[in-house]
Amino acid sequence: MPSSLRPPAGSRPLAAAALTLLALAAPAAAHAQDPSATVPAPPTTTTPAPPAEPTVKPGVKLGDVDLSGQTGKQATRTIAAALRGHKPSDAPIVVTIAERPHRLAMDAIDYRYDASDTAAAALKAKAGTRIAPVILWRQSAVNRWIASLSRMGRAARDATARIGISKQRYTGSKRGWKVDRAKLEKLVLGALRDPGAERATLTLKVTRTRPAVTVESLKRRYATLVTVDRQTFRLRLFKRLKWVKTYKIAVGAAGHGTPAGTYSVTSKQVNPAWHVPNSAWAGSLAGQVIPGGAPNNPLKARWLGLRDGIGIHGTAETWSLGSRASHGCIRMHPSDVIDLYPRVPMGTTVKIR
Repeated sequence: MPSSLRPPAGSRPLAAAALTLLALAAPAAAHAQDPSATVPAPPTTTTPAPPAEPTVKPGVKLGDVDLSGQTGKQATRTIAAALRGHKPSDAPIVVTIAERPHRLAMDAIDYRYDASDTAAAALKAKAGTRIAPVILWRQSAVNRWIASLSRMGRAARDATARIGISKQRYTGSKRGWKVDRAKLEKLVLGALRDPGAERATLTLKVTRTRPAVTVESLKRRYATLVTVDRQTFRLRLFKRLKWVKTYKIAVGAAGHGTPAGTYSVTSKQVNPAWHVPNSAWAGSLAGQVIPGGAPNNPLKARWLGLRDGIGIHGTAETWSLGSRASHGCIRMHPSDVIDLYPRVPMGTTVKIR
């Protein structure tokens, strides 16, 4: 009995036969496509050389340290070694404002030399140049300090008047001051950029501010002022807040009281007509207009109107002065109202108490 199975005589394995067919067919296929074709060689590529790094021009120095021919990285290392342990300054900046000193410590703003920026400056420098180290600081910290000082100041105080009946009182104005931020920034940044400059005795002059209201403007506002005291039956005239003259008057009787308050002169007339109000006390004259100068016209000589038929006028009933006798108006002696009339322009303030 045979020890193994063998293929029949004259036969070939299937895989071997397939490979033989492929080997025979490949040249034929290639010949059919292009008999003269040859396999091209792979393309050759060349990598361009990187550009040369810029270097510091000859003779460029930081102090006595020669940086000639160094690249930016080399110069940075050289400069860092030269500056190690050195600071631009430890002295604080002290700015005096309104006689008060204000101190900015260098540690608070990280005030330092910077090797990288100094190397960049060296690369840009012309041959034979001696450069200074670049100084840096934390600008945000400087800005906060400047902002805090810029908020300092004192508001200007306006003059004020206390309008009384027998006397006028006023307080004077006062100038204020504020900090000019642009000038403060220029002063501080100048000291930071030049660590050798004086920085302990810097002084910033404040900007003075003016009040909106001064005593002089108050006097112009109250160029003329009239006050009426219903208790003492006195009318007073003031010019520029100073007393000028006092007149005896009569005021409204009970039930027809002269109204208290602050008014202004809204009309002026010489020998005014009397527009009789439609009131019971007017009797048969109610609603009529009595011509100026007529014997039955109670408004004598002059009229200074205040409000709603209430005004200052002369009266023929001079015996009533010093009492409560009118129907709301302020009575004066005809000679007094004639004297007062030209002194009181339209719009004059009249305070009644």
